Order: sequence, then structure tokens, then C-alpha cells
Amino acid sequence: MEKFILTIDGPSGVGKTSIGQQLAEFLNCNFFSSGNIYRSIAKFICDNNNKNYDNYDIEVVNNICLINGETYNPEDLYSNKVTNMSSKIAKDENIRNYVKKSLLRYYQSLENSLVIEGRDMGSVVFQNAKHKIYLDADLITRGKRRENQSKMTETVSDLEKRDTEDINRTISPLKIPEGALVIDNTNLSLDETMKIIKESLELQ
Repeated sequence: MEKFILTIDGPSGVGKTSIGQQLAEFLNCNFFSSGNIYRSIAKFICDNNNKNYDNYDIEVVNNICLINGETYNPEDLYSNKVTNMSSKIAKDENIRNYVKKSLLRYYQSLENSLVIEGRDMGSVVFQNAKHKIYLDADLITRGKRRENQSKMTETVSDLEKRDTEDINRTISPLKIPEGALVIDNTNLSLDETMKIIKESLELQ
């Protein structure tokens, strides 16, 4: 099979990671969540009080993000402190450019296809992706899903604030990528969402 990219964009709590992991398993390809890079950078800043971005070496190896050679356990990336810092640095054009370059290098290093999720994967980072998906759901549903995640303490108000910041961000705002399959999964299960994606993108 020809190597390709499948992007999944959308706001917090729509199931981008869960859907992405299942699609990657189904397609026998790699999966990566771009949010891991932003959260890893945020964790590095919180731990080292170092905001000198020009000295950062951002690399993704074997689906693991390294910041100056350091990596973190997933459970350490979802504290309120890291989440707030992640949202803050996501507005920084330099950081977004560093992340984009690291993701492009990561894809080029892969032998197999890639399923990748985030907020600007199909609209900015991989504009020429073969398959693009945009997931959405109402705010209350997304809030409940986030509450069910391990150590996730984001409230509905927090999500609403992040939505506003992401949509109105000057650099790489959250939007529906051109040509994307749009799915509102407010009332859909994971399996139902997967079925729509497979049928619509002819991934059977």
C-alpha cells in the first residue's frame, strides 16, 4: 500500500485520540497525537523554567516525543499546570513552526503510513493529506468525556475557554480543513463513528 497520511482535527473531547488509535490499528500504520509535543514542551518549561525555544531540540522517535532528549509519561502531561502552559505556548508562532517541522521530519522518517490527530493537522501541517477527518461534538458531551479521562480535571468552562482561544488564534486557528469528512459524534458511539469513517473514506 502506498504511504499516506490521515489527519484527524477537532476540539478537545471529541475522541480524536481514541478514533486515531483504532484507525491506525485497523490500517496497520503509525499513530501520533500532536498534542503530545505541545504538552511535552509545556512540561519541559514547567520543570526547567526554560523558555528559550531556540535551544529546544524537538524530535519524535518511535511515536515518542523528546524535548532536548527528555521524554515524559503520558500521565505527567495532563496536570492543570501543564494544560495551561500548553494552551499558552500553542499561540506562539515560533513554537508552532518548530512543531510543524518536527512532525514533517517524523513522517519522512516513517516507512509506513501515519494517522495523526490535532487541531491543525489537516488545515496547516499536512494540507495535502490523502484523508482528512474533522470530529465535533457538543460542549457538554465533550466535557463529560474529558472528565472520564485519567487525571483530567478540565471543566466544561475550561473547554469552552480553550475552544474560544483555539478558534480565534491568529496562528493556525482551529477550523475545518478543506476537503475533510465532518462528523458530529455527540450521539454516536466509538464504533458508530468508526463505521462512518470507514464507509465514507472507503477504508474497508
